[in-house]
Amino acid sequence: MKNIMVVILWFLGVSAATPALADKASPEQLARLYLDYMTQNSRRSEALWPGFRLDDKVHLFSYGGNVWLRQPGGEIIQDNSVLESVNLHSGLSVNFGFPQYQGQPGMLIQLEAPNIQFASDTKPTDLPFLVWAGNSLHEAFHFYAQSEWRVLEEGRRYEGEVFPLNLDARFYRLQLFNALMAALEPEQQTVQLGYAAYWLQVWRQAAPNEDSVGYLNDLVEGSAKYVELVAGARFLSQNQSYLEYQQILLQYVHNYYQQQQMLGGWAAEAENIGALAGILLDLTQDPYVWKESVISGMLPVDILLNRVKPITPPVGPHNAQKKRLQEMLAYYPATEQKLSQLLQEVQDSKVPLLVMPSVSDSSSFIDVGEVRSGFYVVPYQGDITQAYLGMSSQFSNLNVSGSALLDVPIQNFCEGIEAATLLPLAFPFQREGQYLVFNEPEVHGTIRVSASVVEGRTLYCAMN
Repeated sequence: MKNIMVVILWFLGVSAATPALADKASPEQLARLYLDYMTQNSRRSEALWPGFRLDDKVHLFSYGGNVWLRQPGGEIIQDNSVLESVNLHSGLSVNFGFPQYQGQPGMLIQLEAPNIQFASDTKPTDLPFLVWAGNSLHEAFHFYAQSEWRVLEEGRRYEGEVFPLNLDARFYRLQLFNALMAALEPEQQTVQLGYAAYWLQVWRQAAPNEDSVGYLNDLVEGSAKYVELVAGARFLSQNQSYLEYQQILLQYVHNYYQQQQMLGGWAAEAENIGALAGILLDLTQDPYVWKESVISGMLPVDILLNRVKPITPPVGPHNAQKKRLQEMLAYYPATEQKLSQLLQEVQDSKVPLLVMPSVSDSSSFIDVGEVRSGFYVVPYQGDITQAYLGMSSQFSNLNVSGSALLDVPIQNFCEGIEAATLLPLAFPFQREGQYLVFNEPEVHGTIRVSASVVEGRTLYCAMN
């Protein structure tokens, strides 16, 4: 995995309310709150998940060019020198990185000014603070725990929604989430788990491609969200009995989703279904045993519902939910049309292809019109691969801004390029010697290429 990881804090289908602040916390105030939170959770990180060790990590908080940190067992100090070796300027409001600090592994959160959304009287037990700070544990779990999982090393993880976009699948997964939430109530647990098993079965029958393609994403994000939620509840239940902790956990989960307004959607589903399944497993099974099964590759929801008989739920008034989901996914028609166009152009031998080294690791995304930017999973030559909509990146002197591109893990046509990004040239450009010249809104600049014709199609292979 990369030494520096940048992630966006906002997920599709999850929105956090930001209160109007009369008196904002100072950067140092927020740094101390955050570092205390991380220190306390680090002491019991291995109780959250086997192999998740944070007590030997340096925790760092960055804002406006200043860095506060706490070394293991030490006092909070300020040391801005770490920024000399870290570049997290992604344009996002919150970034996470994993630098070394004086030879020790670290965990850095960086806020872009002016993005302090907390009042000066914020307490570490306030729900908005716990929700915000929990994202750091989520990302640390990805980097420091899941990087050791063999199942993730052996499989390729695809990110984003699966083409063709499936509104019915989103509704079925939302109903699965709702059933799992309702199952947190002990008196409803048996019947609601039966409903959950039903909706899981219906979704898999309706969208088998999503089930297979999204498996690793469900595994990774669901377990990380579980760690995030349980950490918040454990933070609130210090010095409480296990029974009191369970009550606090159930209330915290309820409050969390009430504030976060879980609406559904691809990105939210993987996290929240896995997290709720894990919390329900804690109530019914040995936590160490089921977590080891997850590390071996089993989804929490499958462990939970494996022996549960599906129960068909009564027909309910779902019209309002469906309408709300349609409104949230209003980008589907335009986005699906854009993906169809990309696939058609990639397959059309009359359209030249620009073949570049994969640029996804250094890219950002912008929405273009009604098209939702980001990662998508699409069919390609009898297999599947990653597509990007609204990608902005740079290769040599060529800038792409809001473009549609396709990743190809292995290609044999361009020497020196293995993992490639394909850009169909279905728009005007000029060729001047070894260079292609572009002057389009989404593609502009120059790039040096070598040209060849393969099976009747012109390929331009990027050269350094």
